[in-house]
Amino acid sequence: MKSKIIWLGLSSLIVASLLFTSCATSTSASTSTTSLTTQTTTSIPASTQTSISLTVATSTTVTTSSVTTTNTATPIYGGTMTMFNDVGAQDPTDWDMGLTTNGPVTAVYDNPFLEPYFVGNIDTYGPRGNSQDLFELPQYIPEQYLTGNVAQSWSFQTSPLSLTITLKQGIMWTGNPNIGMASRELTAADCAFAETRKFTNPSTAAYYTWIKDCVTVSKYVFQYDFNSYQANWEFMLLYGGGLPFTFCPESANAPNNGGHNWKNAVGTGPFVLTDFVDGSSVTYSRNPNYWGTTTINGKQYQEPFINTLVYLIIADPSTQLAALQTGKIDLDTQVSYTQASFFKQQSPKMIQEKWLSDSVDVLKMNRLAPNNPVSNLQVRQALCEAIDFNSIANNVYGGGDVLGWPVPRGIPSYTSLTDQSAAVQALFSDNPTQAKQLLTSAGYPNGFTTSISIDSSIAQEADEAQILASNWAKIGVTLQIASINSVALQAQKSNNSFGGMLDFPVATANPLTPVQWYQNATVGASYAIGEPLETEADTIMAEVNQIKQQAEVTQFCKDALLDAGVIPMTNPYRLNCYWPWLENYYGEIDGAYHSQIPMIRELWINQSLKTSLR
Repeated sequence: MKSKIIWLGLSSLIVASLLFTSCATSTSASTSTTSLTTQTTTSIPASTQTSISLTVATSTTVTTSSVTTTNTATPIYGGTMTMFNDVGAQDPTDWDMGLTTNGPVTAVYDNPFLEPYFVGNIDTYGPRGNSQDLFELPQYIPEQYLTGNVAQSWSFQTSPLSLTITLKQGIMWTGNPNIGMASRELTAADCAFAETRKFTNPSTAAYYTWIKDCVTVSKYVFQYDFNSYQANWEFMLLYGGGLPFTFCPESANAPNNGGHNWKNAVGTGPFVLTDFVDGSSVTYSRNPNYWGTTTINGKQYQEPFINTLVYLIIADPSTQLAALQTGKIDLDTQVSYTQASFFKQQSPKMIQEKWLSDSVDVLKMNRLAPNNPVSNLQVRQALCEAIDFNSIANNVYGGGDVLGWPVPRGIPSYTSLTDQSAAVQALFSDNPTQAKQLLTSAGYPNGFTTSISIDSSIAQEADEAQILASNWAKIGVTLQIASINSVALQAQKSNNSFGGMLDFPVATANPLTPVQWYQNATVGASYAIGEPLETEADTIMAEVNQIKQQAEVTQFCKDALLDAGVIPMTNPYRLNCYWPWLENYYGEIDGAYHSQIPMIRELWINQSLKTSLR
């Protein structure tokens, strides 16, 4: 059993370090208990990631983090914030987070008015706090950095296998006059309805076969019962994926296409969806009855501060950049790093902060294809050693981390290249002489001919392939490049008819994503079932103790690199660009699942500064 109390912005790692150990030995179910007045001070054991001492407090009153942000400016209410979001080049494909088959896009547009149960604790652990986590990577927040949002606590039991979530009290649905709904309190019955609707729907049920049911325990408590263990349950049920979003029954069952129709939207979030213009913009207005507060310089304020949030929809890249450059866009977290010099010259007053993305282009080598030399470990390692990774990073992406696979920097399981073993460092050394020796030892003194397939629609892959061809020619390996469309590429994956393949984008923020690549030979014909890496992956995916799991992933990453069956091209930098009139913003990229809302609800607009700078 493990039990979590997440409250007042405190780390869930405290409870994890104390109670995870009992997961392997306890067979009786247990749940966390709450008290209105009890406080317990707990020191985190030295064996975990931190040794600070914190206070855990429990309550049943709606509140947000009590952490005081140091900010010399006085908060200002009002104004309009306009931004270009993670998927701003495309329209919303759906508004129903419960039934959508395109979770990331729907989540981005639903985040301002729908809310996950838990979010990243940006006030305590982000740049405005102790900077233990920069909150830059979407799709993954380590357990120890989560805090309650509409939920107060969770309790995970191993016998029987289940998850119990307790909601905060007093959180209100906004209501919607379009569907004749008045504002009312959020209850556990709403959550059980939304969750059951999601994992039993024919279009999405295949992803949730591990969930047996979701039931109401009491007015503010609901529970999932599991058919089997799913290592990714925290991501999928607490803050990411598709299930941890409250969804209103009245909206789901409304006439005129229910929750799929934006006019039927109802939420508990800091904003209300008020307008959608196809191909142009989505507009949200301040929820005047939002439950969240924040404390700044000792004074408590109701969130959010801004009156209107606008997501622009702009398909043309040059138009996107022009809008940002001229201040028509206040914030864009996803700008290509290659634009850094341009903005420095054209918009010197705009703030630019580089950050490492969570998407990597990787070279997958099919060692199961007949007579493919890459079935030999030394050959794979030789090909890796011969690559000029710095050239790819600088010339293709304008900069980035050479090593960004299987997990990127910023993940607890990440080990930097300088801290890797000599054997791993050698693989990224750009050493044709040593690579040639490895080929000779493998029985290929004169090299060989091999092929890779690339996506004809992704320009960077053509550049990467040419660099690989030039590098490998130095060790006698002739590379044939097949540039094909995405449909043909997928067919090659399906029928195992490729020699090698560049694959982009591969999301690496959630460390369990690449682990699952190696599980059950899902790397795309690169691995056979039963090989050591698959065995390691099985162990990781069955691990209930997340702290232990993080250590297992760390070792797995080192072993996967030495295997050299999947070679990362670069973990590229991106730019987070924003104007200084956004005050009380500290550059965080994501505070939940593709969401800037935890940060946006705490920032305000200095209108006089905006007027003077524009």
